[in-house]
Amino acid sequence: MPGYSFFPPHPRLAAVIEAIWDHDVPDTDAAPTVVMPVVSPTLCFHYRIPPAISFQHRPSSHSNDWRQPGRFRITGAQGRAVRLRPVGPVGGVMVRLRPEAAARLTGASMRQFHDSAFSIDDVFRATEVSLLDERLAEANDPATRVAAVQDFMLRHLRDGEQDSVARHAARLLRHDPSLSIRRLALLLDVSERHLSRCFQGEIGVPPKQFARIARIGKVVAAARGPDSDWTDVAASCGFTDQAHLIKEFNAMVGRPPDAFFRVTSLRDRAAPGVSRAESDFYNTFVRETATLPPA
Repeated sequence: MPGYSFFPPHPRLAAVIEAIWDHDVPDTDAAPTVVMPVVSPTLCFHYRIPPAISFQHRPSSHSNDWRQPGRFRITGAQGRAVRLRPVGPVGGVMVRLRPEAAARLTGASMRQFHDSAFSIDDVFRATEVSLLDERLAEANDPATRVAAVQDFMLRHLRDGEQDSVARHAARLLRHDPSLSIRRLALLLDVSERHLSRCFQGEIGVPPKQFARIARIGKVVAAARGPDSDWTDVAASCGFTDQAHLIKEFNAMVGRPPDAFFRVTSLRDRAAPGVSRAESDFYNTFVRETATLPPA
């Protein structure tokens, strides 16, 4: 997408940050965006007018369905597609966090952020947020803005704790979302009940829901382009059949995958040579290329 600049995380933040980028579109031509279901929490530091956000995964024109939680906000794992609607010039530094390490920044369970958005003021001290706001307002280029955000994060980074059952489980499920909770518990030598309790407390969602979200991400990565074979995609992503894939995608995104791909940027093939962080971004923040009517 135009106006996006990606940067490497600071070495001390590499275990916490998956991707960090600056989004700078000073005119009003930014397209509406669908944020796909995602397991990774996101920090948004808008230095221009923040887009409105709707947690209705189908298009909606009702004003009550749209929220404006502030220029600086945090969203947790999202079990359904989220919609962003520009209301003016867009500009912000976005940070996508690793779900197994996000609590090192927030200092709290990620459960409260699941399927919601909160002002950063609810998480960090207002005086420090205000200082960051000033630095972003004074910055003249993406690199300076990203450096300011990373400095802010470094001041709030807590020491890493010994690897936990929940963090190990999250990494395994992201690699293979088709793992059953029973199999996962056996691999980690814990009971299913203990695994579920620890996982939801630390990661913010139950492991089964985490796996469902991660599997939709696998579908998007496998199917991107104009000529997807949904039977093959279903098999490669661990669904029982094509009907199972369509049912899950429709429930979490709001319409069947083929119909959704036709009217969004997912229809375009991935650009060659992009980094893993950029590829994941383009598969998550999806532009609407045609008006999405109510399903």
